[in-house]
Amino acid sequence: MKTTKLITWIGGLFAFMFILNSCNDNLDGSTFFTTDEMTIAGTLESNPEKFSMYVDILQKTEFYTAFQSYGSYTCFAPTNIAVQEFLQEKWNVSSVDELTSEDQIEFLKIIVKFHTLPTKRAASAFLEGRIDELTYTGDYLTTSFVGGGGIANVEINREAKLDQYDIVTNNGLIHAIDRVLSPFVDAVPKVIEDAGTHTIFVEALKQTGYYDVFSEIYNEDGIRVNFTILAESDAIYAENGINSFADLAAVISPDNSDYLDVNNELNRFIAYHAASDFYYSADFPEDGFVSTVLPKNAIKSLKTDKELKINETETGTNDTWTSLLAEQSNLPAKNGVYHTVNKLLTVFTPKPKYQIFDFPLTPAVGKLAFGKWYGPNEPNEPYSHGYTNPRVFPTGERIRILRQSKNPSYGTPQDGGNTVFNMGGVTWVEWDTPVLPKGKYEVRVCGNTGNNGRPVFQVYWDGQPIGSQWDMRDNLQDVFGSNWKDVDSLTMRQAGYVRGLKTVQTNQGVTAYDSSGWGRFIVTSDLLCPEQRSHVIRFETIRSGGIPIDYVEFVPVN
Repeated sequence: MKTTKLITWIGGLFAFMFILNSCNDNLDGSTFFTTDEMTIAGTLESNPEKFSMYVDILQKTEFYTAFQSYGSYTCFAPTNIAVQEFLQEKWNVSSVDELTSEDQIEFLKIIVKFHTLPTKRAASAFLEGRIDELTYTGDYLTTSFVGGGGIANVEINREAKLDQYDIVTNNGLIHAIDRVLSPFVDAVPKVIEDAGTHTIFVEALKQTGYYDVFSEIYNEDGIRVNFTILAESDAIYAENGINSFADLAAVISPDNSDYLDVNNELNRFIAYHAASDFYYSADFPEDGFVSTVLPKNAIKSLKTDKELKINETETGTNDTWTSLLAEQSNLPAKNGVYHTVNKLLTVFTPKPKYQIFDFPLTPAVGKLAFGKWYGPNEPNEPYSHGYTNPRVFPTGERIRILRQSKNPSYGTPQDGGNTVFNMGGVTWVEWDTPVLPKGKYEVRVCGNTGNNGRPVFQVYWDGQPIGSQWDMRDNLQDVFGSNWKDVDSLTMRQAGYVRGLKTVQTNQGVTAYDSSGWGRFIVTSDLLCPEQRSHVIRFETIRSGGIPIDYVEFVPVN
C-alpha cells in the first residue's frame, strides 16, 4: 500500500510540474496526487453552508481535482450568497447547473483562474496596491484599505471584502470573499471611461490618439503591454475652471489644435500622464523617478509616512506637489492601472538628485527570487515573466540575485535583505538606468571586491566608454594598506575610492564603511547628462571573473 501511494505521489507530482511549467492553462482539470489530509477542495466541500456553490463551479469547470493536488495555492472563494448574486446578475439563473453552453463554462473557467494565485498569500501580507503574484489569468489582484486599516477592511479589486481569511489547508490558503471578482477584460482607457467621472480626460485621450495607444493589451510579439495612467477627474478640472474638453485645450494648447502632433502641448500633457509599466501606489519609488510616455520626461516620486508626493519642488517653503486620491486610485484594468490625481499634473523639470540603482529591486528588473538562476527566456513566476533588463552577452548566460547576510551589501529587510547581482561567464552586462534629471554626476559603483577571482571592467555609458577601469580584484586594503581606515577622504578620492556606506551593515552590525571589500569605486566625476531620461550603463569585462555587483550611485556635482 505504501509503495503504491509513493508511486502515485511521484507520478502525480511529475504530471503537476509538467502542467505548471507549460505555456497552457495551469489549472486544466487533470487528476493529480491527493492525500488523506484536507485540501482546498476538501475544505470547501466540507463547508457547504458557505462554499457549496463555488464547489459546483469547480466541478462544472473540471478544476475540482486541481485543488486536491500537491502544490501551494491561494484560493479567493466567493461565498454562496456571492455566487448567487453573480449568477443572477450575469445570466439570470439561480444555480450553476443551469449553465450549459460552451461560452458559459469557458467564462466560469476564467472566473476560477482569476480567483487563484500559484502561491500562498496570507492576509497579513496584504498591502495597499497589487499582490505580487499573478493569477492564473496572468493578472494582478489589488488589495486596498479605503475603509480604514486592518484586515477587516481589506477590499479585493475594490469589489469584494474578506468574509473569512487564512483558512489553512495542506495545499494552500482559502480567503472567503463576499462577491465574485470581475475578471479584467477592458483596457485602462475603457475602464476610466466607464467610471464616468473623468469625461474631460477621456476626451483628451481620444483627441490626442492616446486612447487607442493605451488600449493595446498585447504588442506585435504577443507580449503583454502595461500602462499606468494618472488622470484628473472632472471635479479636479472644475477646481481649475476647466469644465469641458474645449476649456482644457484652451488652457494647455491655446494656439495649436493639431492634438495628434507629438509636439503639441496637449499631446505632451497627456503623454506625461502615463507610464509604460505597472505602478500601483505601493510600486512608486520611495525617492526616485518614473519614466513617462512623454520622451525624456519623468515624474518625481517621494514617499513619506503619510503620502506619496509627485513632483515635489524641493523649495522647502510653501512647497507644492501632486498626490493621489486614495478612493479613486489603484483601479486595475486588463493592461494596467489608473489613479486619480488631486491637482493638475503638469510637465515638471526636476533638479539633479542623488540616486542609488540597486539592481535586483528596480521595477524594470523585478523582484527576482534569491539564489535561483534565471535564463533570459525563463519565466520568473511568481515574481515576473522573464526579463529584458538587464541584458547580457553571450545571450544564453544566466543571472541570479544572492543574499549577503554576512556581508554589508545594500538592501532593506522589506526588500528581502542585503543582496548582490551575480553571474558568471559574461562578456558584458548592461542595464537601463533609472531616469536621471539633466545635470552633471559622479558615478560610483560598489561590489564585493578583493578576490583574485573577480573581473576587471570598462564602464560604458550609452555605448561610449567612460572613466577609469574598475578592478574588482582590489579592495581598500589592497590599495592603501592595512592602515586604510586612517587614510583621509581626499587622498582616498584622488586614488578613485570612497569608503562604504555607514548605513549599510551586516546582521552582526558591521558597516560597509568599516569593511575594506565594500568601498565605492569612482568611475567618473564628470558625467554630463544633457537631458532628462534613462540611459544604458554597461560593464564590459577586460578580465573575466565572478561578478557580485551591489549597486551604482549617481551623485550630483555642482
